[in-house]
Amino acid sequence: MNFRDQQLTCTVCGKTFFFTVTEQRRLAESGQEVLPPTRCGSCRTRDPETGRWYGQVKWFSREKGYGFIVASSGDEVFFHRSQVDDESLMALEEGAPVAFDQVSTDRGLEAREVKVESV
Repeated sequence: MNFRDQQLTCTVCGKTFFFTVTEQRRLAESGQEVLPPTRCGSCRTRDPETGRWYGQVKWFSREKGYGFIVASSGDEVFFHRSQVDDESLMALEEGAPVAFDQVSTDRGLEAREVKVESV
């Protein structure tokens, strides 16, 4: 696949940013579809209006009832199925984009009010 840096405009804040070759290769190597993001790095990390965080499901076990999200910041965030609405629970799969609130607990970061986002 031929990758090249792409200059894009954020649909949230209007700033221009680059979708780099490195980012494109990382997506391809992890088996994900290589699609240009619609938000810049800052807006992909956290929504400036709502304060909610963005990330992707790393894994989720329906049997165990919990999983982990990789936040756009790179942090791994634990979540429990009780923090996911019924509609989103059905769409939880590896790589699914999610928005969530984040709290710091004595065990580490934990996601609350997890919702699968449409791409």
